[in-house]
Amino acid sequence: MVGLKRKRDLTGQAEATAPVITRPKAGTKAFASGKSVKDALATASPQAFVSFRQQIATTHSALPLAINNPTVVIIQHYLDTSPTCEEIFRAWQIGDQTKTEIQAQAAVELLSEIINILTPIPFFRSSVIGLVNKLVSNTEPYNEYLNRLCQSGRRDDAYHGFLLAAAAVAVDPPTATSIGSSTSGRLGLKVWSVLVEGGSVRGIGKQMGMRRRNKEGMVGYGEGDPLDKPDIRHLILRTILPLLSTSAFQAHARSILPSLYSGLTADPPMTIYRILTSIWNAISGPSVGLNRRTSLVMFHEKSLEHLWQLLSRQDVENTTGKTVSDIAEAFLEGITTVPGQGICFADEGWYLRRKSDENSAPSHGDGDAINEGGINTGRNDDWKQGLHNRILGNVVRRVGNKAVDDDGRVGSWMTKIFEACPELVAGYWAHSALAVEPRLNARWVATMAYIGRIVSLPPPPLATFRQATPASSDASLALFRSSPPSTSIVIESVLPSPFTKSHIMKGLQHTDGLVQHVTAITLARCLQKLSIVQDLFLAIEKEIEAGPTTSQENPWIRARRELEMEARKRIPELSIIVAFAQKAAMMAPSEPETEAELALASKSAMLTESALRIFSLCNKTIPSLASEMKFDVGRLLVSASSASAERRARREAREGSVISFEALSQLHVLRLLGEVKDWNWMNKAAGSQYTYLYHILLLNLSTRQAVTQAKTVVLLEHLLVPTLLFEHDPSELTIWLEALPRASDNYSGPMLLAQQIHLLSFLDDCFRRAIKLPYRYLEDSFAIVPDYFEYSRPTEMISPVLMAILEQLGAKIMGQLISTEAAGVVLVYMRRIILGLAGKSKDFQFLSAIIARFEEMLDKAKGAGQARIGLLDVIQDMKDDLALIQGKRSSKKAKAIDPEGHRLREEDDWTARSFEQSCLSLSSADWAEPKTLDMFATSFIKIASEDSVVRWTKFLLHCISPKKGVLATSEAKRTALSLLNISLGRLFDRHRSNAVKIAIFENSFVKDLYLTAKGDEYRAELNALTRHLQATVSGDVGIGESLVLDLVDTLKSEKKAPSIEHILSLLDPWTRSMPPATAVRALKILVKRVDSIADTLSPTCFKTIASIVTATKDPVYAIGHLKDLIRLKCIAPVLELTKSALMDRHRRQDLAGLSMKKSIIRDLFASKEDPAFTLIGVLAGTSKDSAAAVQSVLLKDEDIMRDQRVIQIIEVLLDLPSEVKLDVLPLAMSVLSSASSKTLQESAIRIIGRLFKQDAERVSQIVNSLQSTDYSCSVARLLEELIVQRGEGSQSVVKHLIGLGLRSVVRVCSKIGDLTSEDIAILTSLEASINISDASSIDAQLAEPVITAVIQDRLGTEESVKLASALAQRVEMKASFIRQQLQALLASPAYNRCIDSACPTSTRLGYITLLHTLFAASTYVSCQPNFIEPLVLLYRGTLSKSDRLVLNMFQLFEGYRKLSVSSVLKFWSASGIVGSGNRAFDALTSLDPQKVFATCQAYPLRRTLRGTGQSDKKSGDDESLYDPVFVMSLLTYTMSEGNLTGLDWVEILRSNVLGLTVCGLASRDKEVRAVAGYALAKAYSLILKKPFYERNQLLYTIRLLRHAIESPSTRLPVLSTLFFAHALRSLANPSHFLYPLTSRFLLQRPVFDPTDTPMLYSMLYASADGWKRERGWMIRFLKEGVRSEADWRIVRRRNVWSLLATLFSSSLDPAFRRSVLQAMEGMVSIPAASRSLVLRDGFIVWLSSQWTNISLRQRKTSVKGIKAQTWEKDEKAIILNLVERVCINMVPAEIERVKEGTAIGNWVNHVAIFFRRVLEFDVDSERLETLSRILYRISFIPQNTTLSTLLVLLTEQIQKSQKPSAQTILYLFEAGLNVALEDAKIRPELRSAVDEIGWRAERGNAGAQVAEWVKKERRLVEWGV
Repeated sequence: MVGLKRKRDLTGQAEATAPVITRPKAGTKAFASGKSVKDALATASPQAFVSFRQQIATTHSALPLAINNPTVVIIQHYLDTSPTCEEIFRAWQIGDQTKTEIQAQAAVELLSEIINILTPIPFFRSSVIGLVNKLVSNTEPYNEYLNRLCQSGRRDDAYHGFLLAAAAVAVDPPTATSIGSSTSGRLGLKVWSVLVEGGSVRGIGKQMGMRRRNKEGMVGYGEGDPLDKPDIRHLILRTILPLLSTSAFQAHARSILPSLYSGLTADPPMTIYRILTSIWNAISGPSVGLNRRTSLVMFHEKSLEHLWQLLSRQDVENTTGKTVSDIAEAFLEGITTVPGQGICFADEGWYLRRKSDENSAPSHGDGDAINEGGINTGRNDDWKQGLHNRILGNVVRRVGNKAVDDDGRVGSWMTKIFEACPELVAGYWAHSALAVEPRLNARWVATMAYIGRIVSLPPPPLATFRQATPASSDASLALFRSSPPSTSIVIESVLPSPFTKSHIMKGLQHTDGLVQHVTAITLARCLQKLSIVQDLFLAIEKEIEAGPTTSQENPWIRARRELEMEARKRIPELSIIVAFAQKAAMMAPSEPETEAELALASKSAMLTESALRIFSLCNKTIPSLASEMKFDVGRLLVSASSASAERRARREAREGSVISFEALSQLHVLRLLGEVKDWNWMNKAAGSQYTYLYHILLLNLSTRQAVTQAKTVVLLEHLLVPTLLFEHDPSELTIWLEALPRASDNYSGPMLLAQQIHLLSFLDDCFRRAIKLPYRYLEDSFAIVPDYFEYSRPTEMISPVLMAILEQLGAKIMGQLISTEAAGVVLVYMRRIILGLAGKSKDFQFLSAIIARFEEMLDKAKGAGQARIGLLDVIQDMKDDLALIQGKRSSKKAKAIDPEGHRLREEDDWTARSFEQSCLSLSSADWAEPKTLDMFATSFIKIASEDSVVRWTKFLLHCISPKKGVLATSEAKRTALSLLNISLGRLFDRHRSNAVKIAIFENSFVKDLYLTAKGDEYRAELNALTRHLQATVSGDVGIGESLVLDLVDTLKSEKKAPSIEHILSLLDPWTRSMPPATAVRALKILVKRVDSIADTLSPTCFKTIASIVTATKDPVYAIGHLKDLIRLKCIAPVLELTKSALMDRHRRQDLAGLSMKKSIIRDLFASKEDPAFTLIGVLAGTSKDSAAAVQSVLLKDEDIMRDQRVIQIIEVLLDLPSEVKLDVLPLAMSVLSSASSKTLQESAIRIIGRLFKQDAERVSQIVNSLQSTDYSCSVARLLEELIVQRGEGSQSVVKHLIGLGLRSVVRVCSKIGDLTSEDIAILTSLEASINISDASSIDAQLAEPVITAVIQDRLGTEESVKLASALAQRVEMKASFIRQQLQALLASPAYNRCIDSACPTSTRLGYITLLHTLFAASTYVSCQPNFIEPLVLLYRGTLSKSDRLVLNMFQLFEGYRKLSVSSVLKFWSASGIVGSGNRAFDALTSLDPQKVFATCQAYPLRRTLRGTGQSDKKSGDDESLYDPVFVMSLLTYTMSEGNLTGLDWVEILRSNVLGLTVCGLASRDKEVRAVAGYALAKAYSLILKKPFYERNQLLYTIRLLRHAIESPSTRLPVLSTLFFAHALRSLANPSHFLYPLTSRFLLQRPVFDPTDTPMLYSMLYASADGWKRERGWMIRFLKEGVRSEADWRIVRRRNVWSLLATLFSSSLDPAFRRSVLQAMEGMVSIPAASRSLVLRDGFIVWLSSQWTNISLRQRKTSVKGIKAQTWEKDEKAIILNLVERVCINMVPAEIERVKEGTAIGNWVNHVAIFFRRVLEFDVDSERLETLSRILYRISFIPQNTTLSTLLVLLTEQIQKSQKPSAQTILYLFEAGLNVALEDAKIRPELRSAVDEIGWRAERGNAGAQVAEWVKKERRLVEWGV
């Protein structure tokens, strides 16, 4: 402040009670040191305060300052001398006590300035927090002083009070993201609570009107930041804006927010931006529920009215550069147009809110009775009661006609609201007060545009028409609602009620064209919206009708009919629209010339287009309206206006116009013609001698618009394809249309038009005759070439129109009814047709006959004396075309263009767009050019339809076959083959693709290329074609078989190696489709000629032969000729065949009987190939004879024994019963020491392990010779193998290897750089070895260097840390060493990484485990304060293993030192930041209340008070729960401090710590229960002494709990403790729905009965408004509370399971049913509950019936075309889990009963019934795995005959299943091992089932390890070992 403000005169007070202080100018009084500042302020002189404040004064816009700024430096010096600013606070106190306002204000102003400057600088955060804490402390008087200033009637006092309050709140402001956090924002909330408790908040609403004003009394802020010189309003805003999202502020929002919003219009732009930004941040937090609650507090109708008034402000906000209107518009759209954000809530589209959701009448149906009284009856309350967005509903009503504003911002905002909330549209129109009476003014036009925008909005999302689904399921799979929305609501979104029929009629009949046009456009938008809605209803209707039909009419059909009837009532008759169209069309002159006439023509075109659009939409949406009016729609096509429009279109096209209203009119007419039913295109148009077909074709040829041309083609296909003319081949119509002469930019004019008219008039007559007599012309076409056409191949047939043309042309020529020019046009057109038909003809016999008929016709005319000059030349051109295709001519002869010759004007254009003509017009040299292929590919193949591609492909095949023609050269043929390849890749339809493949590969020329040397130069193109054949497609395989057979026959006849090599190269691409029999035949031929070809074939040929071997699929034949195949280098395919045969159960028997000759074995070894060694090993393991032969060869050949690849073979041979053994130990050791493959090393390890059992001394001697440099990953694995054996003499070997490993690890950990994968494997293996070895095997002298190396260099590697932990735990270390390593650990960078919240769990666990191991190794060394204090930051207080280890270190310290660590834990904080340490209360309240209560719900019952203990959950989930031992300890220490106030107890209650302590009474550990009881007793005694609002009820609740405990050692049920936790939580949050329920329950009872289920019936069978919520809570309570046998006894007392079973069967709510099943899961986890439910209540039988019910319902939904619902699958998964848990608990007891001689219980038969129910319906792999796991569990029951039955059933099921999981096979295999041998002998089906499972296990379906074990056991049995 520059000076004190003038105060108002107050009655009864003197003018001036204090001396006036004149502030010094800048620099006149400056302090140079902090001591001088302190001395000056200690005098309490106001002048000193003003001077120092003047020296440090800094505007808000200049913040933050640099830390070396002189202002910051002088303040820092002052704080160094006076950290608490005691002089300022004392001066303020003196000023307040002496009523010296100047002094108090100066002190407050200086304190505020210091806080404002230091707050943005993190270095001073602790100092500033200390100042604010002093300000709000209850033990200091300053909070009272602050409230007195804020409540003062003096403006200056209030200004200074809020100046300090704003600065204090800014120190630690709460944010929306920090709500719920225990640390962030707490200080700001304390400041606010001071203002609330002091009563200052009550006057804030009025004080917000206190603004800065200029001399004229007007509000003025200037261009700068208003916070640089703030007024009281801005100070209050700065105080409250950070608090908007807090519940503390929202409790007083009603009195504050109206003033905040009402003053927005006078606020500067920067202030508006800050306010809106703060509000947005408040409603955009991470919690959706909190955001919704905040939004409902922040916004109401009046506030939004103030906000939308900002849309008219155009002043610019400087920081963003945007206007206030832009900012306000973006804010309003954010809070009102995004569902789920702000006050815009997701609605149900056109379905209003059901009244059952509110406190009103019972629920109605989806679409019925939701509009009582009607939307437009004036009963506003009825409309509001059906809305999801009532606030927005009132807002849109308030806006009304203000939406039509000058700049359109309000209207745009309203449109977006209606798009987000479609439910609001229906109720808006009655209150809109829109002026829609047609008149010529700008506001009316804007109003109609606004209505049109609303009508044009899309319908509600499709999900709103579906039934409600659980949040976890896919909404797109839900069924549609059975009832549609109300028609009265839908019609308002389509045809609004203000836009009445009379208004439409007046608008269309208005004298002004603009009014007519706007009315028509709006009506068209309405009809377009009606069309969209009808299509939507129709789609829903079809999906619903997909189910079984019923006698009741589909309500969606009725709704669509009602919507059409209602729409018909709201639009005028069709005659009005027709009259409007006729008047518009006749408005313009036929040939406008002057500007006025041209303007009139444009006006006519616009209105005509609008009229036709309306007419088309009416015909589509309301067909009954159009059918009642007899009007020939075809007249629109040929009307006079249309003809003139065509002339204008041609003129505009010549002038360069792209689009016109005439073109749009044509599109409307064409679409209308396609939609009109029963329109006869054969009729002649009115006033025309031609049919409508003529006019459509003429429009197609004359238009320049691509869209119009495409529409005419679609219309022609719609009219002609269903007739007999083209139904045989719809693609033929394309040939007839493409051949027509078409106008273009290059060719147009009267000459072309005359040719078009000649042709179309002739075609019109021919089409009319052909459609009348189609069968006659078909018979004529069949008679031309008898037996040419086949009915089985309709696509090769020709349209009857061709015969009609042939007949009519002959008749008219002979009758001289057609001119020579017209006949020439027709013949040229027929030449094009015949060329196009060549592509679909199998040969040219029929086309040649047609040409002959034409020639005969002309000869006959010539004989009759008609000259007909030039027509025979056209016939000759037809012959030349066919001759060129057939290769009878090399190319087209260059002819001089005869000006008298017959040709169409656009011949060049047609040549460019015709594929066939383009092919024939190119010479062979042109075809050889690379650009030719690109031209055809880009201009034709890639853009054409697939039918055209098929036709062109066949045309190319006609051209490629002859030796002459356009494709005579090899380069041209290569281009054609490439074009065929591109065409095949373009076809995606399977039938078309197969037809083209057959045509290509059965073509004689192409086939000859594949089979002979002629195709060598085209081999790349031919192979590319072959790649399109797929072995999985049967048709493709058949194509390849014929070619392969021909090649094999050729191969048989050839004997010379070069010829054979050539044939093999031809055969190479076809080996994929080679049948096995043919492959065997080819292989036999090659084997016979092996001597002559083995040394001469190329590597490519060897690959082909290998493919042939693979195609034989006969390993027996291949192995029988292995000697020859070795020479042909085909060992790998033989190995592949052998392995595939071993995977087949029957083919394996054939291999078992084989025996290899020693010579073949030697040849295999001699080949030195890896597949050869693998093949020998496979065959040796399959056949005993083969194994003996291999052993004999190895015994005689020592050179082979040196090859390390033999090691796998030898491992198999060791199982062979033989007196002679191979000396394999040296070889195995060499494999271990070398860089062999992992597979070989594993074999060597297993061999050494077996040899160690036989000769331990020799193996030990060799292993002990290894040096540290020999240590590798394989040696580490050997160490594991030897430790597991633990045989005699293994101790020394193990010790030696461990020593080598430790030395190796030291080198590994000490090297520079990252560890390799082998290094990681060594560390992992060595750690496993150390964990299972004896401690005596580990030398401490070798272990300590490893630990040192890890701590120094490898703490970032988890494997190395685990190894160090294992060593530290197994060896005894020196105290000095432990101290040194602890110091290094805590000083390492890993410590800082582990205290970071982003640290991975595994990394943190490894570090803390190592730290704990060293800590526990010597408590004498570790129990020191310098080792304890760093643990505070490491500890997070959770149940994770790492935190339990840290807590155990605290306990070790306390046990050894006999000192408490509470003084250290005071500094702990849940946020991971070191706290202030003032009170343990701060650490306690830093806990997350939600996380604390989650710990109550999943309380770890087995957690012990001492030691690390084990939690009830997996370690991965334990981080989400707090450790109750730590929380209770923290609570007891907090209470022991003895300074807790009433508000502190409220905070403790809100933290849910008391509830967690209550849950401790249910712990299984006696000590935990004792601590919990002590803590509650202590809390009870302390609460008695502190008054607060909730005290009495809290004491009553604790007293009820105390009386429920019979003795100090009593363990309460979890149900009881969890209920009290819920009760205490609701007590801390009275707004929770549970608070009145639990309070009523507890207050009604003098004592609490712990043996009864609390509130069971009242919640489970609730009938009030919140019954669903209460019932759901009770189910969740049972699910979380039933966890012990005591809990089961409680729920059994009230037959809770029976109640749940009844509710489950009667409910269809998926979420509720899932919750019930989950509650049952908790029950059956208790063994006693499982036994009771199964033996007494028939639990398994009930589950079987529920499974059947779910499956039947699922089948019913599947019939309707809907996929199986996710929730149904979830229910079945839970039911399977329930059965499994029951079996887990029942099987052990059943085993004991059977051993005692009791018969097997009947529940096992119930399980069998359940199995049959499950297998009766669809079974997926997951369910099959669960069933097999259940069977495995019950297989341990002795004398269980059910096992055999179920094993057979499941085996049959897995045979049907496509791919059962490995676990499924494993469980069934293990269950099969428990089958009694007697049962397997008696029951053949059981024996085959066991064999099937065993075979699948041997095949590897149960995992590699099981497969190897089964193979070995089978081998030992077969070999008699």
